[in-house]
Amino acid sequence: MDVEFVGGKQEFLEDSIIYSIARVLDEIVRETDIIESPQQTVFHTNKKPSISLAKYLERIQMYSYCSNECFILALIYIDRIQEKNQDVVINSFCVHRFMFACILLSIKYNDDDYYKNDYYAKVGGITINELNKLEQELLIMLDYELYVSQKQYYFYKDKLMKYAEL
Repeated sequence: MDVEFVGGKQEFLEDSIIYSIARVLDEIVRETDIIESPQQTVFHTNKKPSISLAKYLERIQMYSYCSNECFILALIYIDRIQEKNQDVVINSFCVHRFMFACILLSIKYNDDDYYKNDYYAKVGGITINELNKLEQELLIMLDYELYVSQKQYYFYKDKLMKYAEL
């Protein structure tokens, strides 16, 4: 009797995208935590969150019902922030809030269905006022450029899936 494994490795790798993103950002944060940020933003907090980035992303995925594509787009937005705002250091005092706001913008830009900000604020563990400020500031930092080409999207997705294999 032959059994065919449906979905397989590709499906597993796509499901592990958020963990790959968390690992990538954790590596970046390890390096940037030793650098003093020359510019504090609305994303920076006084203390590091007690929840790991991986657990935070799991929570967002569980309660936001967004597609995996939104997480990849959020990572692309994080890179754009760094390119456009080189005086902003993304470290453990702000990575959760940056990632949350990037995911929120990617949901609104990419997915057909999304909730109101008061719901997302609860998911992210912040107030509605904080969320609105984060969203507004992020749009400014990105110069309102949310479009991502297919080529760039698949470049990031392929890199993340290769990273997931490690």
